[in-house]
Amino acid sequence: MRSPTSASASGRRGALPVLLVIACLTGGCGARTAGTLPAAAEVSATGVPYSYAATTSATTTTTDPPALLSLQVNNVVDGRTVVDADGGQVQIAGLAQPGECWAQAAADFTRTSLGGKTVRYSKTVGLAVTVLLPDGSDFAVEAVRRGMGRAEPGSTTALRSAQSAAEQSGAGLWGDPCGGEDSLESQSDSTYKNCAEAKAAGVTPLRTGQPGYDKRLDPDGDGVACER
Repeated sequence: MRSPTSASASGRRGALPVLLVIACLTGGCGARTAGTLPAAAEVSATGVPYSYAATTSATTTTTDPPALLSLQVNNVVDGRTVVDADGGQVQIAGLAQPGECWAQAAADFTRTSLGGKTVRYSKTVGLAVTVLLPDGSDFAVEAVRRGMGRAEPGSTTALRSAQSAAEQSGAGLWGDPCGGEDSLESQSDSTYKNCAEAKAAGVTPLRTGQPGYDKRLDPDGDGVACER
């Protein structure tokens, strides 16, 4: 028969492996220093795995704004085209081709605003550039806001808003004599509602400059209306 002391010691020896297993399962198998466990198992104070945080930090990139360059404007071709110091033509992004009715006013505005000056610009998609005025504002937006330019289809929200404001106020090309049209000819009120009326009157085809000619009746823009 074993003594109580021997039985007690034997019980403690039998319980020791069980305690060690429990301790290991609960993370108590010795002190752990940072980096002992695989990176995927280490968790930061915020609950994000260290390995994920490190990967995110290493792969995160920032998008820098387009670099600003300098442009010496030596001449002005039209409201949206200028000539640089090397004689090359530079097109201003966002502006449509000037219409005949308001082309001169647009060119004069561009010449006054940019001619003979060194301005800053940034490259955009294609060959056009965004030109900035000395106060940092977009020249194209200012030109459209004053009615000295028309926004290209699909232009930026800023350009569309500027054009809407110009239309409402009747500024520049939206006022007299152009009334928002590219040419005065397109403003003429035809005496005929459609080509059927013109043909019935025996005056077709109608050519540019003739009474009754209207661009509305000349959808292909060849200068001859109701030719069919």
